[in-house]
Amino acid sequence: MVEAARLRAEIEADPNRRLGRRLIDRLRAQTTHAATVFTLSPDRTTLCPNATSGAAALIASLPLGPADTVVVLDTEYASIIRAWEIACAKTSAQLIQIPVPLPFTGTEQLLADLDDRVPGPVSYLQISLITSSAAIRLPVHELSEWVHRRGGRLILDAAHGPGHIPLTPDIWGAAAVFGTVHKWLPAQRSVGFLSLAPDLVDHVRPAEVSLTWDSGDLIERFSWPGTFDPVPRLALHTAIDQWAAWRADGLLDSCTTLAETATDLLTTTGARPTAAGDHLPPRLRAFLLDDVTVPEVKSALRLTGVRAWVGPGPAGECLLRVAVHIYNDLADLETLAGRIQEVLPR
Repeated sequence: MVEAARLRAEIEADPNRRLGRRLIDRLRAQTTHAATVFTLSPDRTTLCPNATSGAAALIASLPLGPADTVVVLDTEYASIIRAWEIACAKTSAQLIQIPVPLPFTGTEQLLADLDDRVPGPVSYLQISLITSSAAIRLPVHELSEWVHRRGGRLILDAAHGPGHIPLTPDIWGAAAVFGTVHKWLPAQRSVGFLSLAPDLVDHVRPAEVSLTWDSGDLIERFSWPGTFDPVPRLALHTAIDQWAAWRADGLLDSCTTLAETATDLLTTTGARPTAAGDHLPPRLRAFLLDDVTVPEVKSALRLTGVRAWVGPGPAGECLLRVAVHIYNDLADLETLAGRIQEVLPR
């Protein structure tokens, strides 16, 4: 917050000079640093406002046509699915949504469902590294192999990746990765990223047509989306340094242990984990709450001052999602579990 305030005061003191060519140079330095930390290719990565804007730019730029088939899982973020629906409708491309029943039963069943529901070649498969609402760590490597066998390319939503689990797009064979930095790092909102395969770098343009839209340089192209606040991007190095200090002090490992405790506590209340084993993210967990509605759970948590995400799953299920961070402790989880115990039918 201190660094952000300093940067904002610096910019407002002389916006004509601070928001010109020098801004792009500074954003380039931040992009290079972030990409290096998150094992992305700096020459093929750019910062952008958020994961949704990165996805919108990518989806709108892909050369879809009537011969193309796009496959998405129904556990994808709703706005991303909608973006694919709009793009496919405009170009007469086929869009196939694959249901992912909860709890997630594992890789073999998902691959079998893909084979059963997708009859022919595929142009793109859109999946999440970690699904947002259901908090499933998907089998990226196996899904990448599946789409490559079908002649297509993998598009990866890594909104819950940076600062949480490693990113290895080249190993996964991902054509594009978009995501958000402010979810698991102490970065100001909002700042996201878009990382592309070499053949896409010159073709993907921002969704908004701004003064730098025609630039041949990827970072410059995304550096000026009209009037915006560049401070979250410019302060990214400070957020990364703080995150690195938390990791060095063992705080992130403690959060992972606490997330395991959350699973144990909530399971005893009757809540059902949405996944198990290797499909559990380190510090993000979700649960199915049976025979209770989303409004009922939200109301119950609100009355006790407990903050946790509650919302519908892809098939209308009531989901509770718990994100464990360094400010959480065992007492928080015990309070949450106690309230869920009270609201679930016996």
